Amino acid sequence: MGGPADLERVLGGADVIVLAVPLTRDTRGLIGARELSWMKRTAVLINVARAAIVDETALYDHLVATPEFSAGLDVWWEEPERGEPFRPRLPFLQLPNVLGSPHNSGIVPGMAERAAASAARNVARFIAGEPPRGVQRPEDYSSSARIE
Repeated sequence: MGGPADLERVLGGADVIVLAVPLTRDTRGLIGARELSWMKRTAVLINVARAAIVDETALYDHLVATPEFSAGLDVWWEEPERGEPFRPRLPFLQLPNVLGSPHNSGIVPGMAERAAASAARNVARFIAGEPPRGVQRPEDYSSSARIE
């Protein structure tokens, strides 16, 4: 893929689209009604990134209007506070073409250990005078690009 200019071609040709990008100024609302209309009627959209990358109402409306289209969601636009029941604003989980999980797809055995080891390697790099890896540019993130 050559970038955003190729989005229509990529979305239109894909059977399965997996969103696994950070939520930034450039990705917030990346998939809306227009982009959903480019996708195959039988496509599957999987979002394991951040909910706000997809327009919530546009996705719900598309799923209702296009029952052959499916979505797998591990992210939600409003998540409950600790101890509160999960109640999506729109009834995605009542649709037969949606599979949802409680934003836990990244929780896999050994993940916390790998993340801690990566952080420790970056501390060691910093102490050795080397640049840390995986540094993000704050200017890519707006104040509204909070982690959801």
